[in-house]
Amino acid sequence: MDKSKPFQPLTNDRRGSVADDKLTPSSEMHILVGGPYTLDRTEHRYGHTAIRVKTRGSDTIYDFGRYGRVTGDFGAEGEGILRVWSNFSLYIAGENATGRRTSGFVFLIFDHQASAINNYYKSIIDGATPRPEAERGRNGLKVYRLKANYQALGYNCTTLSLDGAEKAIPNFEEGSSSFIKPDAVMTLSERLAMRTVGGGTPTRMFLPANLETFLSTKPVQKPARIDTYGGTK
Repeated sequence: MDKSKPFQPLTNDRRGSVADDKLTPSSEMHILVGGPYTLDRTEHRYGHTAIRVKTRGSDTIYDFGRYGRVTGDFGAEGEGILRVWSNFSLYIAGENATGRRTSGFVFLIFDHQASAINNYYKSIIDGATPRPEAERGRNGLKVYRLKANYQALGYNCTTLSLDGAEKAIPNFEEGSSSFIKPDAVMTLSERLAMRTVGGGTPTRMFLPANLETFLSTKPVQKPARIDTYGGTK
């Protein structure tokens, strides 16, 4: 269930000038961080990150992940699949079905910031290959195969979501490097592979759990609120 508050329309009985209205953010950016879960006795430790852009006229979720062919050690690489949702209820229902808890860090932004995020993802989608067979007839969902592959240590759900956030808030990741703690999520074998094959610990935030800690502790811009979804299993 979407617990976010609906937007309040700007009406003529509002006090203040037109200039005041222009200084009032009317859009929202949600950083959606899904936690670990266990399904069919299989533990999924890594969590998930997506970004939601909500304006007075649209509601879009950019959801990047290994939703196609998976390759590499520990399934660390795969087809880069971007799912674009225009129905938040459908997106969050899928996340809730796993039993995971999703935290939505909500930031108030202006319309031009929301447009900057949407335009960024549009530029990626323009060079992507549509995958209608992956939509399974669901309304409110478009699926694209991006030119770049998914890479667990680099081009992944967290980094691509942060790329979008940076278009609205350029210093959004400032101070996040001290929160990069693979030990909190990755197994010893995975950490060894990261150091020997992956080139070492990335210098940019790449794990959803670490991102959640950063946003909960010391972000550059404090969220207006944190919405919580699911987590009942």
